[in-house]
Amino acid sequence: MSSSADSIASFVDAMRDAGVVPAEPIEQRLAQGGPVYFQCEGDKRYQKKGWAVLHLDGRAAGAFGNFKLGVNERWRADGSQALTAAERHAIAEQCRAEEDKRAAETLDRHVSAAAACHERWQAAAPVDPRHAYLVRKGITGEALRQDRHHLLVPMFDASGVLWNIQTIDPAGTKLWQKGARQKGLHLLLGLPDGGLAVAEGYATGAVIRRATGLAVAIAFTWSNLTTTAKAMRKRFPTADIVIGADDDAHLVDHPQIQRNIGLEAAHAAARAVGGRLAVPPRKTA
Repeated sequence: MSSSADSIASFVDAMRDAGVVPAEPIEQRLAQGGPVYFQCEGDKRYQKKGWAVLHLDGRAAGAFGNFKLGVNERWRADGSQALTAAERHAIAEQCRAEEDKRAAETLDRHVSAAAACHERWQAAAPVDPRHAYLVRKGITGEALRQDRHHLLVPMFDASGVLWNIQTIDPAGTKLWQKGARQKGLHLLLGLPDGGLAVAEGYATGAVIRRATGLAVAIAFTWSNLTTTAKAMRKRFPTADIVIGADDDAHLVDHPQIQRNIGLEAAHAAARAVGGRLAVPPRKTA
C-alpha cells in the first residue's frame, strides 16, 4: 500500500471513529484533491450530509464533518488535530477552488433550467378553474397557468425573475423543473394593503387569501419561509406580516424526524420579521 493510500485509509478510519461513516466509496475522490461531499449512514436518499477534504502533499492533513450531526474535525497523519498555517492554507485553497467550480456549474444549470421554464410558461394556457385539484381545494388558480393536465405555479426571485415552475397534477402530485433553482424563490398573490400573509404551499396560501382577502406570498417549502418573509419585509417595510403555519404534528412521532417542522419554521419566520403567527386548528377525533 502506498504512503498516500495509507494516509487515506487512516483518515477514513478517523472519520468513522468520529461518527462520520460514508455510505459510499470516497477514497478515490479524496486522492484527487478538493472537498468531497458524500452520503453517510443514516442519510435519506439523495442526501449528502458528509464532507471531507484531504491534503496529501508533505505530511497528510485534512478535515471532515457531518452537517446533520454538527461534526467538524481536523486530522493530521501524526495523530494531532493542530494543523500548521501551511496546512490550513492548502486546505482552504482546495475548498475555495472546489466551491467556485461547484457554484459556476450550479449557475449554468439554473440558467439553462430557467430558460426552459420561461418557454413553458409562455406557451401555457390560461388555468381551467374546473381542474380537479382546484375544485378539491376550493380555489380559483390565481396567478397560475396550465399545460395540458398540469397546473403551473411560477417561482420568482425578489427581482421578479422566473427561475422555476412547480407543476401540480390533478391528484395533487407536485414536481419542480429538473436542475432549476429552488432556494430564495416565491410567488406573490396580490399586493398588500396593510396586511400580508406568508404561507408554505400554494393551496394553503390561496385558501388564506380567499378567507381573508390578504395578499399572500407562497414560500413553497418550510426551509424557505424565513427567506420569503424577509424578502416581503424588505419590499413592504410597514406591512403587518402574518405567517400561516403548516402544523406538522404527525411528524413528532416519526422515527427519524421527531419534530413539528412546519410550526418550527413558521415561528422562526415570524421572529425574523417581527410578524404574527397563525396556526390552523387541529382536528379532534
